[in-house]
Amino acid sequence: MLPDFRPGSLSASAREARGGVFRTTLDRRVLNQRVLGGVLIATLLAALYHQNDPFERVALPVMAVLLGALLATLSFTRVPLLVTQTGGLLGGWVYLLAKVAYVLFVMGDAGLPMLLNLAPCGGVLLASHLWTLGPQGSAGLNVAALGSLAALLATKVALDPASAQANVTGTVLQMLLAGGVLLLGQRGAAHRMTGDVRRAVLGQDTPGLDALTGLPDRVTLERQLEGAYRQSPEHLVVAAIAVDPQEPPDLSGQNFQVRLSAHVSRVLMSTVRDQDLLGCLGDGVAALVMRAPDARSARAACERLRVRVASRPLDGVNPTVTIGLVYADGQLDPQALLRAAEDTLGAARQLGPNRVLLGPARPDGNAENLDTLFA
Repeated sequence: MLPDFRPGSLSASAREARGGVFRTTLDRRVLNQRVLGGVLIATLLAALYHQNDPFERVALPVMAVLLGALLATLSFTRVPLLVTQTGGLLGGWVYLLAKVAYVLFVMGDAGLPMLLNLAPCGGVLLASHLWTLGPQGSAGLNVAALGSLAALLATKVALDPASAQANVTGTVLQMLLAGGVLLLGQRGAAHRMTGDVRRAVLGQDTPGLDALTGLPDRVTLERQLEGAYRQSPEHLVVAAIAVDPQEPPDLSGQNFQVRLSAHVSRVLMSTVRDQDLLGCLGDGVAALVMRAPDARSARAACERLRVRVASRPLDGVNPTVTIGLVYADGQLDPQALLRAAEDTLGAARQLGPNRVLLGPARPDGNAENLDTLFA
């Protein structure tokens, strides 16, 4: 996800991670455990409700066992998440196709209500392929699922040509056509979203974004900072982040510093919280606007950010950043806050690279005292 550049994203109510700068999104494994748990509960309730249905009396307990096994695998082993996700999708399709076959070959038109209740589940399963496996990984499962449904329908018509006029046959055909339309629309939406994200990240044809880093340019950032300040000047932090020069890994790396700046920007975008603001001030310097309960928390957050950047190498080189930050005390306006952060960055650079300095400080001032004041 890209950082949220709206002024309202820095409201005082958005400070759930006190002083933190890292994302607090839910772990995917935990999320899948919760989803499987919910589906397992729903399956058990359905099994109690359909005790008189010959098919469901067998199929639903089997599905419950499968879901329980997948949930236990996720909870107590380190099996890759993709394996359990694929197993769950395959189990869902086996259940759905078996039920369609039961209606087509055993119940006939009498099973039409059961088939109508099943149709939404088919759409959800098809949509789940892209959600869990991505555009490339879901292609094979899409073909297998719709192909199996088409094979069941073709087999029924081949064995009983008169069934081509049956209501259940028409319903299965509609499910098949609707699934194809859903997949085509989903694929088009995924391609469009990919293009939008690429343009946003690379700044292509997007006014107000830096072309190299994809971050808001200085003018845009100043406008966003003013909006956040008008909303609430309390606990506001502005940090100027400079990418330290590094030796290229080989003689051919003439543009290595440019690539390094873009790389650090991507690390920053993937690290900071959605309610924080990132911008580009030019010359390899970025700016981070966030909220923290106090100055110590702000500095600690920037220290963690500095360490995170250093842990993401580029071509074998560990990048480092120097950060100068200012904690708003109500006496500086937005423009003064930004200038103070840049001045503090200059003072931090005088002390040496790969450090965090809490200001305000000037490059020609006694920055050493300020650096140890909040240590």
